[in-house]
Amino acid sequence: MKNFIARCSVVLFLCLPTIIVHAQQRKITGTVFDEQAKPLPGATVVVKETKTATVSDGDGKFVLSIPPSGKILLVSYVGMQTKEIPLGAQSDITVHMQLAPGNLNDVVVVGYGAVKKSDLTGAVATLKGSDLNRTPSSSVDQLLQGKIAGVQVTTGGGAPGAGATIRIRGASSLNGSKDPLVVVDGYPWGDAGNLKQINPEDIESIEVLKDASSAAIYGSRGANGVIVITTRKGKQGQHRISFNTLQTVSFLANKPDVWRDPVEDATFANEAAINGGAIATDVPYIGIYRPVGTGMVYFPSIAELRGLDPNKPKWPVNTDWVDLVYRHPYSQNYTLTADGGSDKTRYAISGNYYNEQGMVIKNGYEKYTSRLNLEQKLTNAITAGTNVILAYTKAYGQQLGVGRSRIWPVYDSTGNYFRNSNTDFGNPIALANQLLNKTKTTDVMGNLYVNFRINSWLQFRTSINAKSGNSIQDQYDPKNSTQRALDNKGSYGSISNGNYFDLLNENYFTITKDFGKRHKTNLVAGFSYQKTENRFSTLTGQNFVNDVMQNENLATASTMLISNSLQRFDLASWYGRGNYTFNDKYLLTITARADGSTKFGSNNKWAFFPSAALAWKAGEEQFIRNLGLFSELKVRASYGLTGNQGISPYQTLDRYGSNKYFTGAVFETGFGPGLAGANDEQGRTIVGGLGNNSLKWETTRSLDVGVDLGFLDQRLTLSADYYIKHTSDLLRLKTIAPSAGYDQQWINDGEIENRGIEIGLNANVINQANFTWSLGGMFTKNTNKVVSMGESNQVFIGTLYESVRQQISTYTVGQPMFSFYGYKTAGIIQTLDEGIKAGLTGVDAQPGEVKYLDLSGPGGKPDGIVDSYDRTIIGNPNPDFIYSLNTNLRYRQFDLSMQLYGVQGGQVWDFQKMTASRWLQRWTPDNPSTEYPRANGTRGWRASDFYLTDGSFLRIQNITLGYNLKTDAVKFVKSLRIYLSGNNLYTFTGFNKGFDPEVGENGINNGAYPRPRAVSLGANVVF
Repeated sequence: MKNFIARCSVVLFLCLPTIIVHAQQRKITGTVFDEQAKPLPGATVVVKETKTATVSDGDGKFVLSIPPSGKILLVSYVGMQTKEIPLGAQSDITVHMQLAPGNLNDVVVVGYGAVKKSDLTGAVATLKGSDLNRTPSSSVDQLLQGKIAGVQVTTGGGAPGAGATIRIRGASSLNGSKDPLVVVDGYPWGDAGNLKQINPEDIESIEVLKDASSAAIYGSRGANGVIVITTRKGKQGQHRISFNTLQTVSFLANKPDVWRDPVEDATFANEAAINGGAIATDVPYIGIYRPVGTGMVYFPSIAELRGLDPNKPKWPVNTDWVDLVYRHPYSQNYTLTADGGSDKTRYAISGNYYNEQGMVIKNGYEKYTSRLNLEQKLTNAITAGTNVILAYTKAYGQQLGVGRSRIWPVYDSTGNYFRNSNTDFGNPIALANQLLNKTKTTDVMGNLYVNFRINSWLQFRTSINAKSGNSIQDQYDPKNSTQRALDNKGSYGSISNGNYFDLLNENYFTITKDFGKRHKTNLVAGFSYQKTENRFSTLTGQNFVNDVMQNENLATASTMLISNSLQRFDLASWYGRGNYTFNDKYLLTITARADGSTKFGSNNKWAFFPSAALAWKAGEEQFIRNLGLFSELKVRASYGLTGNQGISPYQTLDRYGSNKYFTGAVFETGFGPGLAGANDEQGRTIVGGLGNNSLKWETTRSLDVGVDLGFLDQRLTLSADYYIKHTSDLLRLKTIAPSAGYDQQWINDGEIENRGIEIGLNANVINQANFTWSLGGMFTKNTNKVVSMGESNQVFIGTLYESVRQQISTYTVGQPMFSFYGYKTAGIIQTLDEGIKAGLTGVDAQPGEVKYLDLSGPGGKPDGIVDSYDRTIIGNPNPDFIYSLNTNLRYRQFDLSMQLYGVQGGQVWDFQKMTASRWLQRWTPDNPSTEYPRANGTRGWRASDFYLTDGSFLRIQNITLGYNLKTDAVKFVKSLRIYLSGNNLYTFTGFNKGFDPEVGENGINNGAYPRPRAVSLGANVVF
């Protein structure tokens, strides 16, 4: 017994230090979150300078025993910045992880595969979902604006559900498609511009393939760049339910600059009549009835409007149309998501409802989307999956004018909508309530794929991708409510249907093989076949019996018209890519694709698009490592070809058209060669439809040289690229001799060039446990010009504007695309002698008129006459450069982000230039303005640089303030974030008061839908 007690005493003595140590240890608990305040499973938590470690569970939580020497926790996760957290006396820790800027181990999705960012050879930019979702938005288009160098996103207004124009490194075609290709979860959807089917909160990442090397794998579809979208998938060992909501109230960013005082409006109208040649008794506002249309309309005198007429009471009407037409709209956005996975199954399912009221009354947009992402491991070698997206949208209403005279009421004395004559169709309230304009779309997109792992280095993937949709537009104008209704014998109704179906089969092998330690290869080879069918039909009724059923019973119309069309085309492709890496320093990528399209002639259906890229990881060289300066230094160069087939099918064939004409008793149908189009500058109908069996692919040759730099362990990263894109064999419409019986024909003719510089910068300025601050910015300068137009030096494009009686945009050799064409001006004429000496005659030479310049004549020199010979290139709508700055801060549970977006240079053709406040500054004998002309009701405006204004601006795009609530007390809530966000908060610009300078790619402001200023309150909760 004594021996046993003695032995126990020895053992206890030997274990005493360990017992004391354990007695001094303490337990801490914590939760690790990602940038979106969602729990982060699998994060590694280590006590610094010890072997004590653990991993966060599926809810992001961890428990750890801290030894006495433990002072600091290290929390790390792949692709995230490692956090150092002083322990102090706290027992419960919350960790917010941040993406590592420019992390070289990030996986980047490229065409038919993925590579580590450090192994990229082409110009590829990446946006992670956490970067995108800092700024709440209802569309993918808006999220991309100002985020990636080389990508220009232009929204032409703030209409509910409106899309955007997206250009990657400038426009690469004249009449063909200029839009980049969008690929969603490996499925090429089609052109970008209105990605309404995708809920931004479903996005895991967006990659933009900018140069030929990265885009050539998509061949003919990659000429304008590629946007690759990857949606969220469930993660193994994690099951979550998340709910996001966003409530938004919007306001007019700038009130329209219209007449506020009826007296000023009437005074201007009278003055314009006198200056236009009217005598004093023929001016409108003198208190008498005037003939308008088929009736007589009373116009009050200015004294009556002022209340100074002793014989009449003050005019009782002063309608504020701006206040009646515009409102403070309210929008709602809800998303419910469930995702998770096991070792064999991963799933993600989501549903979204979005309802946006427009700034204009009776305008709105509704969207319902749902998504299913499911992947199942069938065996150790076979994995199958599916991605399905359903979308339903409804847009309704129309843009309404607010420039109507304030002397007219909304309703007349009988309670009907006021019309001052039978041709008065300008009452915006009547238009809002009486007209039907509604569009519904249904889209179903999905793919089914199977991946076979044949052995450790060879895989095969096959997929079936399908996209189908239907669009229905309902329109109805009641009797005599619009000019269109009047022209159609009193009323007009239509139903337009569009149906599309797209089927794509992809099959490709992937080989990943290393040869020793120095040679790595990755090969992709495959085949795809795609069929597309589009059907369109329109049913139109004219002169209905009554307006009760609107367009729901077109059979009640006295005249019914039907039109329909069908388009079918196929695309077959062979493609391959090889990546080779030597010694993890020298990289080579070779890509090739052969595309065959039914759109082209029999001898030109197939085209071959190769590319090659080289990269040198100079930062891995020992002599550069020894500098201790770079954490990354990579030099890239690429050259390659891509194609464009973005024209309608059947252009190789002669086509017949049909038209309805009225014989005086009935409508007859006529058939014949040719297709009637729009009218030209002289008002003649343009006839097309002449086939060209020699049509072939446009080809874009691209050169890119770039460098990727990283400093301070990637806390500061910079990417810079210089590129040249040269497009030849342009697909364009050529004007041909009238003797052919046609006016236009599709041909391959001409060349355009884009060249530019891109810079992207990211900095992780502060990275502490409770405080982080990061900055990001981009700069893009693209210069565009038309190099050749074949036999022609100039082609006019776009709409024929009635106010100036000509087209104002042109493609001209040596000039940028969309250049403005017209007369040059030199201010306002001050004396009749000045006007005559300028070469002007008649009214145009009078003081107060715009002074147009005599630049040329029939002999090529000024001839003392201002006429069509004096028209020339007068402006350029393309910006000099675009830029942005993004900043993100987090302090404990608070986070703050801000985005600035700017455009420098580029002119806007402003048809809205002469607003009310500017007319108040007009030329008069007492106010000899040199900027704004006199009032003149019969002036014949000429297309000139008088309309041009600098379109530069800097916009506070978004500011978002969020707070992450601690949810430890609520077991079933993993995270909860609430935030307040403001969009389009202020625009610094010298542009026309009341209008937004961002007007669209062609630079023409003809009265765009106002872009609202919005304030949103949102919440993200994860269960």
